Parts: sequence; C-alpha cells; structure tokens
Amino acid sequence: MKILKNIIIGSAVIFALIYTFNLEYFIKGVGIVYLRGYTTVYIDDLEYFDFETIKANNIKSPWIESEIKVTDFSEDFENYNKEMGTVAYLVIQNDTIIGEKYYENYSANSSTNSFSMSKSFVTLTMGKAIEQGYINSLNDKVIDYIPELKGKFASDVEIIDLAAMTSGIIWEEGTSNPFSPVAKQYFYEDQKKLMFNQPFDNKSGENYLYSSGNTQLLSILIERATNTDFKDYFENELWHKIYPDYDGYWQIDSKKSGNIKSFCCFHSNARDFSRFGKLVLNNGSWDGEQIISPSFIELSLEPYLENFDAYGIGMWLSNYKGFDFSLMSGHQGQYVIIIPNKDLIITRLGKKDVNLGEPGISPDVLKYIDEALSLIN
Repeated sequence: MKILKNIIIGSAVIFALIYTFNLEYFIKGVGIVYLRGYTTVYIDDLEYFDFETIKANNIKSPWIESEIKVTDFSEDFENYNKEMGTVAYLVIQNDTIIGEKYYENYSANSSTNSFSMSKSFVTLTMGKAIEQGYINSLNDKVIDYIPELKGKFASDVEIIDLAAMTSGIIWEEGTSNPFSPVAKQYFYEDQKKLMFNQPFDNKSGENYLYSSGNTQLLSILIERATNTDFKDYFENELWHKIYPDYDGYWQIDSKKSGNIKSFCCFHSNARDFSRFGKLVLNNGSWDGEQIISPSFIELSLEPYLENFDAYGIGMWLSNYKGFDFSLMSGHQGQYVIIIPNKDLIITRLGKKDVNLGEPGISPDVLKYIDEALSLIN
C-alpha cells in the first residue's frame, strides 16, 4: 500500500508540475519523438499531427524527363547517400530531369517534411502579398499588423526583419533541446498564444539570429494583411500557380487553434518541392506567367546585412567554384539548391545533415552540388 501511495503522490506531483509550468507540449513531444526511438523530429511525422491539405491544381505541368536520365550515381556518392540517410536526390537542368533516385522504399510521390524550407515558401508568399498591395512595404512596422507584439523594441521591428532574421526576438533555435522555444513551438497547440509572448528585447535590423518564431509571425501578418487564412492564400496565389503533381499537407498546431505551423512542416515530394526552385531560378516566372515580382526575387537573393552575407530574404546564399547559388534549407538536410549559372535545380531530402555549428551553408550541400555538376560536365 505504501508503494502504491507513493506512486499516486508522485504521479500527482508530476501532473501538477506539467499543468503549472504549461509543459503539455513536452509530454506530446516525448511521445512522438523519444518513445518512438528518435532524438529529434523527423521527416515522416505527419501522421502524429493535425494538418490541412493544400490542394494541387487540376491542371498539371509535369517535368520533362531526359531519355538518358541518370538513376545510379557514382559509388562514392551512393555510399554518402546511404551514410546520410538520403531518401530523394533529384537534378533538373533546363526544366528537364537529368538525374533522379529514391532510397529506402521512398518514391517520386512520397510526401515528407520540408522542415525549414517552408521559411522560403512563406517569404515568397509575402512577396506576392506586397505585389498585390496587401502589404505596403517591407519597411512597414510589424506592430501595425500585429499589435500584440511585446518587448522593449517591439514597435521598431519591420516586416523585412522577420523575413531576414534580424528582428531582435529573444529566441533559441535548437531542435535537440526539448525545452528550447523552437521545440516548444513544434508541439505547442496555439501558435499565436506562444508567439505573442516572445519578447523583442534586442534592437532590430542590426544582427542576424535565425528564428522560427520570425516566420510564424510573418504568416500571421500575411493572414491579417490579406484577411485570408494563410493556407488559402498560399494555395491560391503560389501553390496552384506552380502546378504541383500532388496535394501538399501542412501541419497545424491543433484543430482547435487551426494555425498553420508555417515555420516548418509542409509535406510534399522532391519533384514538387523543386517547383519552388524553378520559380526562383526564373525570377518569379512560371512558363511565361509572372507569379512573383522579379524585383522581389532579385532582392531576396542579395545579402540583407553587410556583416552576414549568407542570408537574404528567406534564402540562404553562397558561392562555390566560381558561381553563386541559393538554397532553401531544412532540418536534417532538406534542400532545394538553385544555381542560375548552370540552370540547375538540385533537390535532396533525407534524414541527416552535417551540423555546421553556426549559421551558414553546411558542407554536405557541396557534395550534392558536385554530383550534379558531374552529370553536366
């Protein structure tokens, strides 16, 4: 009886602590991640979350496939893909698939998590909202759209600060720390409540700090500016206009709150993720139709800060072997790589990346570029 009593008392204390410190998200995360043998979130987690279906257009625009498309790559590269848990590797040049392979029983229609590649999708959507006049300028004050913003410098934050990661928000971006803000954000059931309590206590526009909170706030701002649910605006103004092969799926925080987890968690496949690369490669145009202003695309591919040249507006930037490239990048190495000089789009999806330890382009990206270059040299 004494043992049973202690168990009951202990359980009561644990549940009291969970309730008092609002740790329900932690219990959810433990169940989805740790109790399934993982140490961090993973690409196949859609079934454990509520989500919205982002419908594909009935009209299709399939990729051309080269008659000599490569489906087996160099031995060293195949070994690297095995080591890194690659599930999809796709190379497109001049709108034609010249290399494509899937691993571990994944296929061309397998839907996996974009993770932070979605940050690029959100900033592209923002560009459309500016073009259509819903947002006056990148220099608009965020607080004019989201008066709930709090913190010492909340009234100074501009829209471009959310998109360029210079907002001054107090944040820690670490997916392996279960108590970090981004870990809480991943499992929290009311994104707006969470984000409206994140203070902006550093001066904006001066220093780069990667924050998933910035992107979540940006999607809320787009909703308020357009007076349209973000998922509907994204679906109608962007997704439909790049003619995906399949529906996409975007995780939401909960059925009750219904907020898209815009900072991550858009599920699609390699071929359809590559369509965002084509849109950027072609300066916002899709087969002759201008979807997003070319001036916005050009601006997004320029470093925003003089003291940090690896990030523009929602896009990672670098130079390799004498050519510039841009990158949509997500946790565990979800990549859409765009190389204008070679008219190349390279999409890699998988379960592991190289931890650079600081903001920037990790070396595994260069491996995927090198193999693609070998196909055209």
